[in-house]
Amino acid sequence: MKQSITFAAAAVLFLAACSAQESGRSAAESPSPVTHQEVTTKLVVLDGDAKAVTLEDASTAPQVEAKVAGKVSSDGAGCVTVIAGDGDDWTLLLPSGTTSSGETVVLPGGASLSQGDPVALSGNRVPANEGVSMCLNYARLLSVEAATVGPGG
Repeated sequence: MKQSITFAAAAVLFLAACSAQESGRSAAESPSPVTHQEVTTKLVVLDGDAKAVTLEDASTAPQVEAKVAGKVSSDGAGCVTVIAGDGDDWTLLLPSGTTSSGETVVLPGGASLSQGDPVALSGNRVPANEGVSMCLNYARLLSVEAATVGPGG
């Protein structure tokens, strides 16, 4: 049994070396696997069960631009979300310095987001992040950079 395990291990190493040589790279030069970058968040508790999640250092978040228009809402866990026109819900990662006034979140630029408000948001899409698992949807995250509130959203 020991010989067959040793042979199998040798075969795997041989095939890996051959594959790397075919691509013109040594095994040491092969690209490393892609890793997920964690972002640092902070929970801001609003009145009642409402919660807002702030992104403490936006420079650590991936920069994949996104624009979302819809209505401010909250998920079953009380996290601030936006229900987009296509029905997708986005959990919002608000800028550091966001404060609360009752159940309203106030962004550093002065925009106030309240339940039911029509809003247009721009920012960056952030990959799924278990650091935001206190919210029901931590797979569709939007790091908010700017918000326009009102009928034109």
